[in-house]
Amino acid sequence: MIDYTAYNPTRAISLKGKLLTRLVRFGFRIRSIFGKKYVYPLKGHHEDPLKMSTGERLYLGYKYYYKAIVQAEENSGIAKQFKVPLRPHIPENFVPETAITLSAGGDLMPYTCINKETCGRLWDQVGEFFFSSDLVFANLETPIDPNKKPSSVPEVMLSNMYFNGDSELFDVFSAFGKYGGYDVLSVANNHSLDQQSGGLLNTLDFLTGKGIAYTGAAKTAEAYNDFPILERNGIRIAFLAYTFSLNMETVPAETPWLCNHICLNEPNPNISSIIQQAKLARERGADLIAASLHMGCAYQPYPDQQIIDTMQRICREAGIDLVLGGHPHNPQPLSFYNFHDPVTGEERQSLIIYSLGDFVAYDIFKWCHAPLMAKLEISKGTINGEKRTHITGIQLKAIYLDATVKKGKVTQLLFRDVKRLRHPVERSILNRDSRKELAEIIDFLDEFVLPVNHDEIVV
Repeated sequence: MIDYTAYNPTRAISLKGKLLTRLVRFGFRIRSIFGKKYVYPLKGHHEDPLKMSTGERLYLGYKYYYKAIVQAEENSGIAKQFKVPLRPHIPENFVPETAITLSAGGDLMPYTCINKETCGRLWDQVGEFFFSSDLVFANLETPIDPNKKPSSVPEVMLSNMYFNGDSELFDVFSAFGKYGGYDVLSVANNHSLDQQSGGLLNTLDFLTGKGIAYTGAAKTAEAYNDFPILERNGIRIAFLAYTFSLNMETVPAETPWLCNHICLNEPNPNISSIIQQAKLARERGADLIAASLHMGCAYQPYPDQQIIDTMQRICREAGIDLVLGGHPHNPQPLSFYNFHDPVTGEERQSLIIYSLGDFVAYDIFKWCHAPLMAKLEISKGTINGEKRTHITGIQLKAIYLDATVKKGKVTQLLFRDVKRLRHPVERSILNRDSRKELAEIIDFLDEFVLPVNHDEIVV
């Protein structure tokens, strides 16, 4: 068991990074002696840089650099509610006729170590599992504007950041095409406008050129509701996407359709656009609606009650079947939510993944090195002769993103299968630093993220 009362959540890479993080940690140590100490998540923290107070910025730095927040919201019972088995409810009279699989990954982000030299073998252990599904989804959390220089996440984040990727970075995201590729990507996140409107539009063109559908943004007002509905084996899945923030940017007043921005981290957000697009998806024949919701608070193991309530409300009022959560950067738990369909009144069940975590990325915050891959079985059939579609199976692959560091630089990144690494023989191939970090990652996953029946669903 990890002693989280004195847990350092970061692992800097370079000498400069180590010195900077030590300096920042020292500052927070002094402040904690004379000022605020955080045990629980800061209530009402919306994490939108455009609106954050100085106190909220200090809280974000505290939990990132100084001391991890491991408690759920005070007196909420949130931790207990996730300590249950995770199994889909399949009606007894459901007769399946056809099925597909959907793979979902988290945030694809630009770091200097995400390159073809460092990541040549990144996907070796898990690429076939992830890309072999009928549909493959992730969140593209960077513009890809070929007309501008690449801009990566700094090792130590101390100011506003503006990302941009290039085709080489995207090749790494896509496993160099060895296993296939993505079918659909969300482009609605807090970095959507890092390269302004032109950067987002060029990103959409880039994806179109790759034959990849995108959701969460539109090139024109007429295309605003042209979200993708992808069909495989007779099953039609709609993909919607929305983001809680655009960091220090805003959607231009003259192009309100450009990016789907809703203040989802604030109380009682206006979700009328989600309801409207979900209604359109059903009218267009979608059997299942997946919503990528970029929201929540970063670097903490549990969503706050307000985030839980909002995600459940979106499912309940819009009839969303699957929530693919992002932004917290580390994985958070999954749960099923039962409600009555807002149109038909029939009982429905949604799967809510509060956060899949970072995916292809390498942050110095150690919990970010534990991405989740989800592979869902989606079945279409009948109940008493009427067509129904259900999530009928869940597989999770817990990953340890293992870095080889030499002379202050990452020289190799590998996605390693945590289930395999639970065996001593598999762990023995890791270096000392990786073995230590792996122990922390496994404790984090078992203590906070994975359901109690993880032996059934983690593959």
